[in-house]
Amino acid sequence: MSNQKQSIAQRFASIGKPYFIFLRMDTCLLAITALLSIFINSFILRASEGSNSGIDTALIYNMVTYGSQPVFMLAAVWVVRKLSPRHSQRIGFLFFALLFLFIIIVGEKAGTDYFLVPAFFRSAGAGFYYVTYSFQIIEYTTDDNRDAASGISGTISSVIALVFPLLSGLFLSAFSGSFTGYRIFFGFLLAITLLAFIFSLKLVPLKSAIDPLDKKTHIKDAFKGLFSVGIGRSILVMTFFKGVRSGAMTFFVELLIFNAIRNESLLGLNSTIGKIAAILGALLYGVIVTPRLRARSVAAASTLIILAAAALFFSSDWIVLIIFSAFNSGLNIFITEPELTLYFTVIGSIDGIKGKAGEVHTVNEIFLAAGEVLGIGLTLVAGILFPGSSIAATAAIVALTASQYFCAGLISSITRKL
Repeated sequence: MSNQKQSIAQRFASIGKPYFIFLRMDTCLLAITALLSIFINSFILRASEGSNSGIDTALIYNMVTYGSQPVFMLAAVWVVRKLSPRHSQRIGFLFFALLFLFIIIVGEKAGTDYFLVPAFFRSAGAGFYYVTYSFQIIEYTTDDNRDAASGISGTISSVIALVFPLLSGLFLSAFSGSFTGYRIFFGFLLAITLLAFIFSLKLVPLKSAIDPLDKKTHIKDAFKGLFSVGIGRSILVMTFFKGVRSGAMTFFVELLIFNAIRNESLLGLNSTIGKIAAILGALLYGVIVTPRLRARSVAAASTLIILAAAALFFSSDWIVLIIFSAFNSGLNIFITEPELTLYFTVIGSIDGIKGKAGEVHTVNEIFLAAGEVLGIGLTLVAGILFPGSSIAATAAIVALTASQYFCAGLISSITRKL
């Protein structure tokens, strides 16, 4: 027992101080993204009160956000290579700060007349931040301790997702729909952004993950490296189909719930329930799924979610929606994790893309964004053709989830080739 305890202690100790300095900053971003992904949509619906276009506006907002992020990532790669990774990341902080300041100053119109501005600010912030992030993960962790580091980050992310949305929902509900609550809320996110920037000043400089003398962007090399082999092409197609579901399903069910109840506290409660279900699903996933079962995991989880969604054809009551949301959250890892782990396995086996983490991530993001835009677009079209129809919304959920059967087939094919 003592040897086991010692080996565990040594494993976590091997992570090193540079990672924990980085983790302080990234925890701020985890909080920002967790809260923004939930309450920016409720903000848009609140701003559109009395209008039937609220859901459509939220769908377009998310479509623009996902669709434009790769463009900003291309710009971020240029900044990383020509200047430095820290310049790119701090530009990301600037865009997040501009996003929150814009909403605080403009108020409700930021969710109606000018909703495209927050969409571009958000995608720019994420694009510039995460290109640098991809180099930092490689720099501050090793193959031996990366799983332990991910476990720490995942635990923090779970705590944030369990507590912060519920507390934020209760806070916003206390203002009875007043935009004063949202202004204070986005002011809080602005303060977290400033804190993240301060933490970024303490980061240990990158030394091995990127060559500071290499001023060339390697986007073409990343494309060539991924397209040069069959499994590289297959992984990008899989990423596209992953995006078809992941884009809209990240927020669409929550949109339907909030549209039905118009209560931020219940929206926060739904997030907490969903996270508990996700944690239970993750525990079950770790016990059941092996590399050999990845394709079956995606296919089986997709089938169960489609069967559960069938209940929404008969009732779109908010209670039924929350139950479905929890079920979907619990099974989500059985779809996303096989796709993610296989992605890292494949890109780690392809020659010619080592040292190009930012470029590879950007190429992958282009295919992901294309799928996300398609998925959200199909959902938007269904809503326009059948406005206010729960049947149309449910059909969209079923269609988005059914797209994952393509991923299951691709995972099976790629696994045979490895």
